[in-house]
Amino acid sequence: MTEKIVKVRGRHGTKSLDITIPAELSEKFDINAGDLFKVKIIKDDDSLIINYELIYKNKN
Repeated sequence: MTEKIVKVRGRHGTKSLDITIPAELSEKFDINAGDLFKVKIIKDDDSLIINYELIYKNKN
């Protein structure tokens, strides 16, 4: 499993948050702007896991 530390950033004028994908990982796994992911949240007493599953690969 590839592990990296990422930062959550706020967006000006909205309540949405962005989680950054490091350039090293986006290049290694061919992740690009416009790709769509399904998000699954797993929460228990000690942890929060956010799982992203690629469901659409942007053709551009």
